[in-house]
Amino acid sequence: MKKIIFCFTMLLTLAATRSHAQNMQKMQEVWKTYLKDSVQLADPMIDSVMAVRMQYMPQMREIFMDQSATAADKQTKFQSLRSEMDVRYKSAGLTDAQIQQIHQHEDYMRQQMMNRMNNGGGGGQ
Repeated sequence: MKKIIFCFTMLLTLAATRSHAQNMQKMQEVWKTYLKDSVQLADPMIDSVMAVRMQYMPQMREIFMDQSATAADKQTKFQSLRSEMDVRYKSAGLTDAQIQQIHQHEDYMRQQMMNRMNNGGGGGQ
């Protein structure tokens, strides 16, 4: 019986991991499409933006998941990370207007995620 429970648990873990990876891949594709179509970036610039985002993603996730931090603390930490990312974006050649468009999309995506979480959706659209 323990082997069956263990196997079932492992299958659920594998399925959850695969689902998370697929969701992350979908999110990256949405970002790439947005950067190409709305921000009007060429592929090399898109790759640069995605590299910056991937570098800071673990820190953003850590801030978001921090149960002990207040909303104001999280906002302050996000703003600090955003400033660091802006420096990297500018060094990659993005204009202030393009960076502002990225911020608007980040805010939109964050709000969508919060709405899903508050509605108990979890993203299973």
